[in-house]
Amino acid sequence: MKKIFSILLLVSVMAAAVLPALAFAANEPLSGCTVKNADKLGGGCANGPCTFETNPNCGFCCTLSTVYTVTNWVFYFLVAVSVLFIILAGFKFVMSGDNPDEVAKARQMILFAAVGIGVALLARAVPSLVSWLLSGGA
Repeated sequence: MKKIFSILLLVSVMAAAVLPALAFAANEPLSGCTVKNADKLGGGCANGPCTFETNPNCGFCCTLSTVYTVTNWVFYFLVAVSVLFIILAGFKFVMSGDNPDEVAKARQMILFAAVGIGVALLARAVPSLVSWLLSGGA
């Protein structure tokens, strides 16, 4: 436990030393972004580069595009981990034999994998919720 705490402390100190340098590395203010998934965003968004000079809704489009990208990555990661847990639980079921404790652990793993898939599906719903909230709930 002491070793894990030491490693976490070392990583935290290193991050605290590096992150300010990264934050001040930007020389110019943000002028726009590249929008993806514009068909799902609405609000006058179009795929491709978006600048504040050409589109007054660029901040809205960039924010939602980023939310879509992050939630897509979360979705794929959670589904992959859940499938891995279902495979491991199936292996545990097969190898448990007559041991009721091992069968109970395998069932619990499948339950947790199902919860993981549910959370992944919620991650897919977040961008629509954010879009709805940012557009004023209309």
